[in-house]
Amino acid sequence: MDDIYVWIAAGALAVLIPLAIYFLPAKARILIDTPTSTARAELRPLWGVGAALITRALPRKAHGTPLPSFGDVGRVGHALITPGIVDVAYAAAKSIVDMKPKVAKLELRLNLSDAARTRVVQTAVQAALTAAPAAFRQNVIISHLETPGAELSAQFEVMASPAKLNGIYQRLKSARATQEFRRRLTKKSKPDKRLPEVQVR
Repeated sequence: MDDIYVWIAAGALAVLIPLAIYFLPAKARILIDTPTSTARAELRPLWGVGAALITRALPRKAHGTPLPSFGDVGRVGHALITPGIVDVAYAAAKSIVDMKPKVAKLELRLNLSDAARTRVVQTAVQAALTAAPAAFRQNVIISHLETPGAELSAQFEVMASPAKLNGIYQRLKSARATQEFRRRLTKKSKPDKRLPEVQVR
């Protein structure tokens, strides 16, 4: 009979431990850096005392080299003016900022070889930032890139559950604007002088 209770306890722990890891706060560090093909989340569950977990959005084998699509001016320029992409990216960043992160930095460097297209992207980002908390707005930099293309770097350090962070990522990933952005990055576009409308809030 005692063996039954042991197995029940073991079964309960087998279920509760993964749930605790997934739903209780974790010490999270989110890094994005297109010059080194980095996009990953480093998590230490259970308030930072658990073993480190790393989730990657880009293949590990590409790490250390520039993301090719961001060096293709035509491709990245066409992708960055995807209608709605600034809205969904800002919504994801704001969801993290609302959790009062220890670190929240973002830098976008541009050289799209087209002054009008560059202004469209800069204006869209700046318009979205008008509603951002001042502490975050001060840590967002939009600058000129010497070489043609674009570079995006971001770092967030926050205490949040993997469940909450996964929810933010899934909303960003499944958004129509994100899907269109990714499609444009993987398919080289033909030169087009028309500038599609960029939706901002």
